[in-house]
Amino acid sequence: QGVTTAAQQTMLDALTAAGATLTIIQADIANGDAVHALIDQCTAVAPLRGIVHTAGVLDDGVLTAQTPARLATVMRPKVDGAWHLHTATQELALDFFVCFSSISALLGAPGQSNYAAANAFMDALMQQRRQLGLPGLSINWGPWAGANGLHGMAAALQERMQAQGLTM
Repeated sequence: QGVTTAAQQTMLDALTAAGATLTIIQADIANGDAVHALIDQCTAVAPLRGIVHTAGVLDDGVLTAQTPARLATVMRPKVDGAWHLHTATQELALDFFVCFSSISALLGAPGQSNYAAANAFMDALMQQRRQLGLPGLSINWGPWAGANGLHGMAAALQERMQAQGLTM
């Protein structure tokens, strides 16, 4: 979809004003062929030095309400996406490969078994990359406050997390 908000355009304008050269390329990272094409496009312009994987989808529900389709919806961007980025770049001299994971992979979260599993896969993949001598870091984010975070988080969930020592 490319740039879809004024805030995104403002950020791109600021980066351009600071001297960055930007190219927006839309790709489905859950599709291996699309990821390889994306990496080829990037390396045709300049050496690719790093990956920051931030894709994710939520489809919360109790375990008995989960279906294969709901599981796949959450797994595709995190599991398939991280795997395809890994395989497409493992021969490149990357300086960093960072995945935005979730604390749900460590502590669990009510209704988020699919999301916790997807993030746990990314955590394990980043550990595997490190064992192979490749860069890999998985950041297990907690809840985010503000407009860019978990907007509209239920008060009960917020209280439960604070009781565990997790703040926004």
